[in-house]
Amino acid sequence: MAVFQSGIDVSRYQGSVNWSRVAAAGKQFAIVRLGSSNSNGLYIDPFFLQNVNGAHAAGMRVGAYYYTYAKTQAEVANELTIFLDALEGLQLEYPVFVDVEANSLTKLSRTQLTGLVRYAMDILYQRKWYAGWYSYTNFINSYLNASALSEYPLWVADYRSSLGYRGSYTMWQYSGSGTCDGVAGAVDLDYSYTDFLPAIQAGGFNNYGQSGPNMIPVKGYTLDVFGSQTEYFYTANVNDVVGYLPLGRYPVTQVSRNSYAGYVWVILQYNGGEYWTPLLDDRNRLEATEQNNY
Repeated sequence: MAVFQSGIDVSRYQGSVNWSRVAAAGKQFAIVRLGSSNSNGLYIDPFFLQNVNGAHAAGMRVGAYYYTYAKTQAEVANELTIFLDALEGLQLEYPVFVDVEANSLTKLSRTQLTGLVRYAMDILYQRKWYAGWYSYTNFINSYLNASALSEYPLWVADYRSSLGYRGSYTMWQYSGSGTCDGVAGAVDLDYSYTDFLPAIQAGGFNNYGQSGPNMIPVKGYTLDVFGSQTEYFYTANVNDVVGYLPLGRYPVTQVSRNSYAGYVWVILQYNGGEYWTPLLDDRNRLEATEQNNY
C-alpha cells in the first residue's frame, strides 16, 4: 500500500515536544495520548492539550488515543465519560483510537474483549468521534476477533522490518524506539495509508460539524482580568485573536456549558462589542457581582 502520511505518536513520556521541528523533519501527523489510568484512577495525559495545539500550530494533522484497562461495559463507559469531556471542542483530522493491549485484559475471553472494544468505538461513533482501534499483531491474533471490528480502522503495531499482520489495517506503528528532531529520546514512528479527513468532514465527526461551544446566557457576572497576557478573540478559536485585554473588570453575557477546545469560554463586553476569551486561572477569573442565574 502507498503511504499517505508519515507521523509520530506521543504521550507525557516524551515531555515537551518542539512541534515546529517535528514538522520540519517531515512528519505530517501526530497521534496524541488522551489519557489512561493508574493506581490513582483515570487521568488525562498532562501533555494532551499542549501536544494537540502544538502539532496543529505546526500545520500537522492530529488524532488521539487512550489506553484502556476496561473489563466491563460499565468501566468502558466510565473511561469515556472522562475522556470525551477532554475532547470537547477539539477538531481532529485523524481518528480517536482505543488502545487495547494491556496484559490484564488477556484474562477475558476473545468474545468478551472484542465486544468491549466494539462497545467503546460504538460510543465514540455515536458521540460523533471518528473511532478506531490500536493493538499489536500478536495481541490481535491471540485475544481479539479482528473481523468483528472490521467496520472501524485499525492502527497496528509491528516492529519487524515488514508488517506481519495479515488482516486489513489503515495505519502501521513500525517503531517503538525511533528518533525525530524535536523530540527528546525515543518516540513511536507511524505510517498512515488513509486520508481520514474527507470522511470525518463529510460525516460531521471530530467537531467538524460543530461551530462553537454550547453557551449559557448569564447575568450578574464580570470577568476580572488581573494578568497582562489575557487575550480576547472574535470567536471561540485561539487563531481568531483580537489582542490583549487591559487589566480590569468586564461584563460577561454568556458562559460555555462545558469545556471547548480545552477551555471554559466566556463572552464579554468591551469597547462597545462582544468578544470571547477562555478562563485561565493565572490570568482572569469569573466573579459574581449580584444575585445571578448561572
